[in-house]
Amino acid sequence: MWLQEVASFADRRCVAKARHHRTPRQAEVRYLLGWRWPGPDGEQAMLGEVGRLWATHRRSPFPDVPAGTKADLVELDTWLTGCVSTYLANDGDLDQGRRNVLTKCLPELRRHVAQLGYPWPFPEAFAYFRLLLTMTELIHNDKPREGGG
Repeated sequence: MWLQEVASFADRRCVAKARHHRTPRQAEVRYLLGWRWPGPDGEQAMLGEVGRLWATHRRSPFPDVPAGTKADLVELDTWLTGCVSTYLANDGDLDQGRRNVLTKCLPELRRHVAQLGYPWPFPEAFAYFRLLLTMTELIHNDKPREGGG
């Protein structure tokens, strides 16, 4: 399926280049690079996986984190869990405002996960925020619905 998507992208790029549109839209390229399921069943697979991960995440208490990062991590957790729960409540659809929140928060979450994981002083926090990172990466790379958010 992924090879079919890449071939389809290549065909669209050939047509665009013939029309002198030399740069692909960033949104279109992102879906070729990020985590997601390609193909016609990709949306349902993505929704199912995020739902499975969410069921695990929501049972976990907020972990012990370094004192200097607690405020940032609480804020990230609040914003991103809101996005994940909205994505699931809307059957895999997310409005543009929440997509913007994901785009803004993901680099900071990646940085915090890296800091929590090395040299492994907060393993529960690392696991908690790594799971949140996985869910938000999946949602971020899911294709927005046609005519939707």
